[in-house]
Amino acid sequence: MDQKTKGRDIAELILDIVSLAASYGILFFLPGETSFLLYLMLGISAFLFCVGFFRLGFLFRKPFTRRGELISQILFVLGGIVINAAGIRIIIRGEGGGRSIMIAVILLIEAMLFYSIAGSKCGTLSSKWRASVLFRAAAVLLGIGSAAAVVLHQFSEISVIVGGYLIIELICLWAMGSGNDPFQSRGSNTRIVPKMKLPIPELVQALSGTETQLGRPWLGKMRSLKNDTILYGPSDSGSLVYGYYHFGRFCFASGKAAELLDPAEAAEHTVAEIPDSRGTLLAPEILPDAYAEMLKRYLKTGTAVWDAAIAPGTAQK
Repeated sequence: MDQKTKGRDIAELILDIVSLAASYGILFFLPGETSFLLYLMLGISAFLFCVGFFRLGFLFRKPFTRRGELISQILFVLGGIVINAAGIRIIIRGEGGGRSIMIAVILLIEAMLFYSIAGSKCGTLSSKWRASVLFRAAAVLLGIGSAAAVVLHQFSEISVIVGGYLIIELICLWAMGSGNDPFQSRGSNTRIVPKMKLPIPELVQALSGTETQLGRPWLGKMRSLKNDTILYGPSDSGSLVYGYYHFGRFCFASGKAAELLDPAEAAEHTVAEIPDSRGTLLAPEILPDAYAEMLKRYLKTGTAVWDAAIAPGTAQK
């Protein structure tokens, strides 16, 4: 990297940090009255937050070690908690006025971003499960806190506003704990199959006669996951698709054998990818969709048929 490029990168980093700091600094200088100036300053604050936060996110998104990943998750969670607490304090100090509520809502959205990114950094099934439990536990505690705030303060106006604020956060955290990330739903490679209730061993047996792009299913265990999973693959390139139950819901997801399977077991089940009747091979990121659709049709018709034509615009290899 030449000096000119390095200097430009440092300047951009400083700009991002200043933008993020300014987004919060503006909140200290908001006018006391609800007016056009208040809305304008809130909009500028939100804009600067997006500029600083997301650009910095690209720089620090991927820690090189598990320890670094854990530290970044903790920092994001703590950041979200601090922002949440600030929002509640602002509502209380502002006695539930429109100005205080608008500021608190912006802070709530930003806190949800922090929590969401912390959850998205979970790289293993066990860490995703722990994150789901933590999100749901936090949601339950917020529900208790909301009810307590309202009852203990005898349904005063400010307690109802704070309780409502906590309920909104409860809903968001409960959705994240269910695997529904409102900020990364399109990027997730997990596909849910509704109404699927068959035990995994029975499902493997039921689908054993259907050959797919990654061969036939087999029963195995993933690293860091206690329960059985249905597995397809891995392919020569190491891609595999696996199905498992998460809080009672059946999901298909894709991953890399090197990260999820014992090497000897992965080598034993490695297959060459098989095109469908049209000669089509799907890209790895599309495969969970195809397997989920195959299982949905099986649950509806009792027949499992592999077909790569799952939806318009799906990527092919």
